[in-house]
Amino acid sequence: MYKLLRTSIFIVSSFTMFPLTGQVLLHPDTINIKEVVITRKQLSSVQPGFRIATIDSAILKNYSLLSLAEVLNETSPLFMKYYGPGGTSTPSFRGTSAGHTIVMWNGININNPMPGQSDFSLLPAGLIDNIKISFGGASMDLGAGAIGAVINLETEPVWKKESLVELNPGTGSFGKYSGLVRIKTGTEMFQSVTKLFINSARNNFYYLNTESASDPVMVKRENNDFLYRGFLQEFYLRKSSNVLSARIWYQSADRSLPGSTLYGYSGEKQTDESVRSLVNYDMVKNRNEYFISAAWLFTKLNYTSNYSDYDSKNRTNTTVIRAGMTTPLGKYSKLKMVISNEVSSIVSNYYEEEVTRNIASATFSAERRKGDRFGSVLLLREMLDGGDFLLPDISAGMEYRVIKGEDHFIKLNMSRNSKIPSLNDCYWNPGGNPDLKNEYAYSSELAYDLKHNLSSKLMTGFELSLFSNFIRDMIQWRPSDSSFIWIADNIGSVNTSGFESSLSVKYQFDNLLIDLKASYSYNKASEIKSGSTELEGNQIIYIPKNQANGLIQIEYRNFYSLWISNLTGISYTSADNSEHLPAYNINSIISGYKINLKKNLIDIQFKIENLFNVSYQTIAYYPQPGRSYFFRFLLQLRK
Repeated sequence: MYKLLRTSIFIVSSFTMFPLTGQVLLHPDTINIKEVVITRKQLSSVQPGFRIATIDSAILKNYSLLSLAEVLNETSPLFMKYYGPGGTSTPSFRGTSAGHTIVMWNGININNPMPGQSDFSLLPAGLIDNIKISFGGASMDLGAGAIGAVINLETEPVWKKESLVELNPGTGSFGKYSGLVRIKTGTEMFQSVTKLFINSARNNFYYLNTESASDPVMVKRENNDFLYRGFLQEFYLRKSSNVLSARIWYQSADRSLPGSTLYGYSGEKQTDESVRSLVNYDMVKNRNEYFISAAWLFTKLNYTSNYSDYDSKNRTNTTVIRAGMTTPLGKYSKLKMVISNEVSSIVSNYYEEEVTRNIASATFSAERRKGDRFGSVLLLREMLDGGDFLLPDISAGMEYRVIKGEDHFIKLNMSRNSKIPSLNDCYWNPGGNPDLKNEYAYSSELAYDLKHNLSSKLMTGFELSLFSNFIRDMIQWRPSDSSFIWIADNIGSVNTSGFESSLSVKYQFDNLLIDLKASYSYNKASEIKSGSTELEGNQIIYIPKNQANGLIQIEYRNFYSLWISNLTGISYTSADNSEHLPAYNINSIISGYKINLKKNLIDIQFKIENLFNVSYQTIAYYPQPGRSYFFRFLLQLRK
C-alpha cells in the first residue's frame, strides 16, 4: 500500500507545472517520529486562503441534549429550515440548497444518497467532540459537491489514564425528556468511549393560527411527538505514532408529523434507522503521514400518510474506502493525495428497480508556506461516476500576512466544484430524471481575517468574507406541464453572492470571563438564464437575504450565563417574490452553576428558549413553539 501511494505521488509530482513549496519544517533534523501523535490532519487541515470555522467542546457542552440543527442555527451563519421541533431540519449555506451542504463523520460522507442531504434534527450534538465547518471552496479538501459547506463531525480520543462516567438527564416544556450517558476508560495507549442517548417530546405546544379562521386563535399542535434513541461506541489503540480506531453509531427515530396548518391532520408518520461503522488506521513513517479508512453505512426510512395512502419504504447500503498520504517536499512544500471509492445500493418501492451507484475519485493538493507571511495551495480532483470521467475539479487559494508577527491576513480563493445529482433526482418514480446533467459551481472568495491581543486580558478578532457562486445547470424539482406530478430538471443557472462578517471580544481577569461573539451575513440568491424572464433576478424561495446572531457569555467563579440572539430577515415563499414569511428575532438564555468536588463535577443548567414568546415560521404553515423551558443536570465522576 505504501509503495503504491508513494509511486502515485512521484508520478503526479513529475507532471506538476508549478513550484511546490509548503509548510516550514523548523527543525527537520531533530524530529523524533516516535513522539508524533496523529490528529487526522488529512481530514481537517487549514489550507492557505480558505475559511474553516470550529465549534469545539466548550460550546457543544451547552447543547449536549439537543440536535446539530440547534447548535448550528445559534452558532454559525447558516439558515436552518424546520418543519417543527423534532421534525425534518435542512440547512442553507451562502444561498445554496440543502443538497449543497455535506455532513461528514470523521471524514466520511453520511448524507443519505437518496435525497443527497442530511436531516440535522437526527444528529445528536452530545455524540460529537468537535465540529469543523469548511466554507465554500475549503470543502474541496474533504470531498466534492459541497458548494455551500462541509460540516465535519469529529470524535477523537483524549490520551489520558483515567475512567470517567457522565450522567446527563434533562426535562423541559411540552413533555420533553432527554438523557445522555458517557462512559470513558483507558490509558495513554488505549481508549474506550461509550455514549448512549435518548430524546423524546410530545410537542403539544400552542401556536397562533391565522389560516383556519378569520380571526387569529390559539390552537394546540397535535400529532407532533417523537422519540430518538441510540449509541456510539469508540475504540482507539495507539502504538508509537500509529493509531487504530473503530467506531459504530446506531440510532433510531419514530416521529409523528403534524402536517401544515393550512390542510390540517394527515396522519403522517416516519421511522428512521441507521447504522454507521468506521475503521481507520493512521500512521507516520519517516516524514510521511498515511491513513486508510473503511466505512459501512446503512439507513432505513419508512414514511406513511393516511391522507394520501402513501407508504414509502426505503433502504440504503453504502460502503466507502478512503486512503491517502501527506509527504513533505523540501523545506517549504507538502503534497497530499487522497483516493476514495464509494458504492451505494438502494432498494425502494418508489424506484422501478434496485439502483447501484459507484463513485471513485483521486485528489491531489500541493501546499506552499514560505516563511510565516505567505501561503498558497492548489488542489486537483478527478472523479469517475460509473464508467464516465467528469471534468476535473480544481481550487486554488493564497493568503498574505499583512503585518509581520501579527495575525492579520488577506485571503483569496477560487474553485470549480461539481455536484452529481442525487439518486432521487434520477430514479424516484414518478418525477426522477436519469438524463439530468451534473451541476457545476464556479466560486470565489476574498477575506480579511485578524486576531489581536489588546492586552494580556483582552483579545479581539474580526473577519470579513466576500463570496460569489455561479452554479450552472442547477437541479430543482418543479411541477410538470401536464399533471400535478413534480419532476427533477436542470433549471438553468443560479448566482449566489454576498458577505459574512464576524466580531469577537474576550476579556478574562482572575475569576471573571466575558466573551462576546457576533456575526452578520448577507445572501443574494437568484436564478439567471432560466428561460423565465419574470423570475430572473428574484430571490430564491426560503433563502433570507439577511441573518445575524450574537452571543454573550459571562462566567464568574462557578456561575455562568449566556444570552443568545438570532435575527432572520424575511424569506420569500413564492418564486415571483409576492409572498413571504416575516422577519423574526429569537432570544434565549442559558444559566448554570458548577460544583467541583475534587475530581468530580456537578453542573446544574437552566435554559429559556424564545424568551419573548415570538410567533414565527421558517417554513410556511409549520409553526414553531413559543417560550419554553429546559432543565439539565450533569454529574461527572472521575477516577
